[in-house]
Amino acid sequence: MKVNKAFATDKNSLQWICNLLDNAHDFFVLKNLNGKVVHVNKRLLETLGYTADEIDDYDYFFYHIIKYKEVGPYEDGLIIELTAKYNIKMSFSIRFSPIVNSGGDKVAFLGFVKLRSYCKGKAEDYFNFFKYPTDVMDMTEEGVVIVDNRFNVVYVNNRACELFGLKYTKFINAKFMDIIKKYKPDASENNLINGEKIVIPSKGSFDERVLLLKYGKLNSRHWKTIIVKNITEDLKYQKLIEQTEKYTIAGEFAATTIHEIKNSLTSIKGFIQLLQAKHKESSTYYETILDEVDRVLALIKNYLGIVRSNEEGETEIDINGVINQYLLLFEAEIVRKKIKIEKRFGDVPPIKMDKNHLKQLILNIVQNSLHAIGENGKIILDTRYYPLKKRVVIRIVDNGGGIEKKYLKKVIEPLFTTKREGTGLGLAICKSIVELYNGDIKIFSKKGKGTLVKIILGER
Repeated sequence: MKVNKAFATDKNSLQWICNLLDNAHDFFVLKNLNGKVVHVNKRLLETLGYTADEIDDYDYFFYHIIKYKEVGPYEDGLIIELTAKYNIKMSFSIRFSPIVNSGGDKVAFLGFVKLRSYCKGKAEDYFNFFKYPTDVMDMTEEGVVIVDNRFNVVYVNNRACELFGLKYTKFINAKFMDIIKKYKPDASENNLINGEKIVIPSKGSFDERVLLLKYGKLNSRHWKTIIVKNITEDLKYQKLIEQTEKYTIAGEFAATTIHEIKNSLTSIKGFIQLLQAKHKESSTYYETILDEVDRVLALIKNYLGIVRSNEEGETEIDINGVINQYLLLFEAEIVRKKIKIEKRFGDVPPIKMDKNHLKQLILNIVQNSLHAIGENGKIILDTRYYPLKKRVVIRIVDNGGGIEKKYLKKVIEPLFTTKREGTGLGLAICKSIVELYNGDIKIFSKKGKGTLVKIILGER
């Protein structure tokens, strides 16, 4: 009989047959004239636990995934063994017959498949896989909690116990929503559909963590599964990105503002120089004004964040002396508001740093204290040296209005401010400065009681 070679290699030419087989309720396998499997019908795939979307090459799938194996003869066909999903062996009979076209030419071979039995061989090996799934569940990085229709916990893996910081005996058979509501009272089952975030507080060596709880997929009317994921590091990374963006905005804002202020001061300086030439008898006054213009320009640049690690500008400076010097800038406001300044200077050795950086720290933080306290308020400036750690600590304490707890962690972020005319850059700039000197800045405050700012400076 004449063989139509086009049909032997082109699966598209057999597509009409594949479509018919997919609508059938029986099991079929289609081979081309070269003996290559080109299609396994939908009904047989479903029985084996697969879908057509999972298969790229039917021939490879037939011989390597479901592991076609001939067991022996059966009437005019064969007994074969196929391996379904989860390594379940299934026994079938198969008989191939040729398909011919209207001209009498063979175009393909159709395999008629019938199911004989499940779990051929050591059935207990496959059932044990489902009976004892904990080995697989405990290898995942995510927590898995399975609950019944009443939300009683019927299964929990080790990872979920670790994430919650609870023992298995506290978890199993407990009401899952009762556990969640200990950390988030307004949590609800409906929120689990879109994802519920809860915060597990730190305890001993157990660090605070943020968990995302969300329904997983479980094909059962009786059970529901909740996937528990630790998103603490993800949130930290997201916060770092947001903070970086804020610093970028702050930098752009600072550069634009400095440029505009510089233009104005340059014009003012030019007119003063003209007046100085015209009124030579008052030259000394004009000289002083020009010096102050230059000093204001330098202060503005520092205030708006032009902080650079310029080691050439570093000298051995007297911390106590510099603080005394720059407190004079606030003398008028201190007198006006009848504020008491108490200095508790310790024996602090000279420290190598840029004098302008220290000046910036003092100006920003003392200014904040002055804004926070009313008449007859008090500010304490305390300096200490810790020789073992080679650290200088400057403490600035005021008895002002304090900072609300919800704002305390945000006040050091760029552009965050609760002041009507504030820029939100002062403390962020201070943070940048102290980090240049392997230091830190810590803020302690209580609403209505006052604020303590601790500046820590170390050696490079």
